[in-house]
Amino acid sequence: MPTLGTHVSLTLARFNDLRQASKVGPQNGSLFQQLGADVRAAATTADSGRAFKFVLFGIHDSLEAAQQANHDNRNTATIIEADEIWSGVLQPFRHYGEANFVNQREPGPCYAVTQAPPGPGVPIVILTSVGWKPGADHDRIAEFSRGVAGVRISMTAVDGLHSQQTFSFPGGLEWDGLTVTFWRDQAAAMAWAYGGGFHKAQVKQQREAPFGDRTSFTRCVVLESSGTWHGTDPLARA
Repeated sequence: MPTLGTHVSLTLARFNDLRQASKVGPQNGSLFQQLGADVRAAATTADSGRAFKFVLFGIHDSLEAAQQANHDNRNTATIIEADEIWSGVLQPFRHYGEANFVNQREPGPCYAVTQAPPGPGVPIVILTSVGWKPGADHDRIAEFSRGVAGVRISMTAVDGLHSQQTFSFPGGLEWDGLTVTFWRDQAAAMAWAYGGGFHKAQVKQQREAPFGDRTSFTRCVVLESSGTWHGTDPLARA
């Protein structure tokens, strides 16, 4: 069984002009590390790597490794030139589903969770992913992508949500796609996720007739945070 991660390093970078992502692979013994692009928000293709927003996402087997990566990430070629940067170290407190980040050949759980859920009013970050088996039907992939676009639109002005972004990694569907959302607290996130509306309908559809071959959901507390995102602190308790 592969080693599972205990912590996440996450760096977001935003540019005012369209950029091409540089290639970044696992560094400093990380279990996973890739640079992803928010191609949907840039209206570019999944395999282009061209976007305005990028994520440097790493999975690590210790707090120290995640902290080192968080320090190094801000000096990565694509990141260092950004107009705005936010970076942090996260620790999952809930994780279920499967992804191919830790084991690409045999996707499965990515994290060993030891952190207790946070109390009321503590900001959280939610990471979700979706992936497909080789040779997956393109109509299913396109249908899932339309659903993601609809969910993103439906999240406008949601109470307790700071921001939402979806990233594709190099190789198109080689790596599972990642969505990152910042929430005021767990209560706000759960009220949106399990309340009525488009997202709940999409979750029901995925469970009954899945358009994605695998999905994962990870809720995290933030241990370290620096920078701003869209001009504000994404963890501000507003």
